[in-house]
Formats: sequence, structure tokens, C-alpha cells
Amino acid sequence: MTTAQPDEQMPFMQRLYNRIWLLAIVALVFFTLSYVVWGLIDIYTVPMG
Repeated sequence: MTTAQPDEQMPFMQRLYNRIWLLAIVALVFFTLSYVVWGLIDIYTVPMG
């Protein structure tokens, strides 16, 4: 079994997965922004009545 050398840099996504609260915050921000953008697109694509 090999161990990581101290001078090796962990990939960004691995560091993100190792921090569960940061991952949760990133997920909440992503879903909030996606629903807001989806809602704005929905509002602007409705024809004037």
C-alpha cells in the first residue's frame, strides 16, 4: 500500500470531498443559484398577457 508523499498536492475535488461542511455549502449555493436562474428564465419566457 502506498502512502501520499508530503510534497504531493491533493487535487481540488479531493480536498472538497474531504471537507463535508464545505461540500454541503457548495451544494446549497449551487442548487439555490440554479433554481433562481431557472425561475428567472421561466418568468422572462412567459408571453405578455
